Amino acid sequence: MVKRVLLVRHGESEANAGEIWQGATSSPLTARGRDQAGSAAPRLANRRFDLVESSDLERSLHTAEIAGFRPRVVAAWREGDIGVWEGQPGEWVQTHYGHDLARLNEDYDLRMGETGESPRQVSERGWAALTDLVGRLEEGQTGLVFTHGGLIELLLWRLLGLPTGGRRLGFLSNTALCEVAFDGEEASILRYNDAAHLGPVSFWAGYTRDGGGIVVDLIRHGVTQANLERRAQGRVDSDLHPDGQEQARRLASWIGRVDEVFSSTLRRAASTAEIAFGRAPVLVDELMEMSFGEWEGELWEELEASGRLGGYPRDRQDIRRGGTGETWKEVQDRVAGFISALADTYRGRRVAAASHGGAIKAYSTAILGLDYARARLLGPLENTSVTQVAIAPDRHPMLTTYNITHHLEG
Repeated sequence: MVKRVLLVRHGESEANAGEIWQGATSSPLTARGRDQAGSAAPRLANRRFDLVESSDLERSLHTAEIAGFRPRVVAAWREGDIGVWEGQPGEWVQTHYGHDLARLNEDYDLRMGETGESPRQVSERGWAALTDLVGRLEEGQTGLVFTHGGLIELLLWRLLGLPTGGRRLGFLSNTALCEVAFDGEEASILRYNDAAHLGPVSFWAGYTRDGGGIVVDLIRHGVTQANLERRAQGRVDSDLHPDGQEQARRLASWIGRVDEVFSSTLRRAASTAEIAFGRAPVLVDELMEMSFGEWEGELWEELEASGRLGGYPRDRQDIRRGGTGETWKEVQDRVAGFISALADTYRGRRVAAASHGGAIKAYSTAILGLDYARARLLGPLENTSVTQVAIAPDRHPMLTTYNITHHLEG
């Protein structure tokens, strides 16, 4: 059975509010930070956690206490040491060390603030703490950790292979939840930057939109009968199951206002969009699910038993599904082309795009620079989950949230 760990960033600290760089030094929560922790508390109370740990820094410990936990204190979970940047205003760090900040996207061995830790050291320290915790969990159990944004991001970046280049994951919101699953030796990110208890637009997505970029909410359709029966459902055009309609109604109660609504031409996606936003979406072929060719409509169990799947998906080869369907790379390019084109028309706006689990995950992995062989590093998307992408004015996309289902909780 799978083991899970939920990583929680602390609430807003006084240093956060003052735009002061804080690493391994301590800073108390603001009143807003305490409110954020209180908003996260009911979500955490709805789950069982078998082991609970926290950084030894005040802002994490206080977040845990407000959320109703008395964690085991582990210093390895503290934020990275950032040397001479500690306690300095962000503008000062940018002015005096802008070159080093830019280098950190390419050089994970560069010490932060001259005398601090390197990103690689922080990621390895976090990974050691995580694997130690997972080693103490039994099969099927879940751990909970209250820690810091920089450490969480570098830990997950380590899971993804420490890719170089521009930033691909959006900055974490205060009290955001990130969930990681361990199945034997393999790890995957199930959720990223889930601060849905604070609203439907993540901090970094809002920041990007306000700066002239675009925010795209990618929404997987509600559940269908084919989903429940575990059939290959690519281009098979069926409508929502009654449970899927209810999922879409619950999404409507949380998702908020958008400037435009797009959808796959398939009914299950279009119906989800219309229920969630109260208007007919603009239908586009590019948002359709992957074509499964000759596998369409078949039970996955029967395809496996008959040998028609060959080595798929265990061998991680990006084959043309069902002989005549699409490859993962083709879906990545198709969806990415459509989303990229939106950035020219909807600057400073937020749009929604109702699509499908395979199509959304393919695009998400494209943003992260993952091919099909490594697509397993992202977990499967749940029905009516929201994955938010922020595209800056320079057209650089970032995955700001992944697989958010706050509306289905409780």
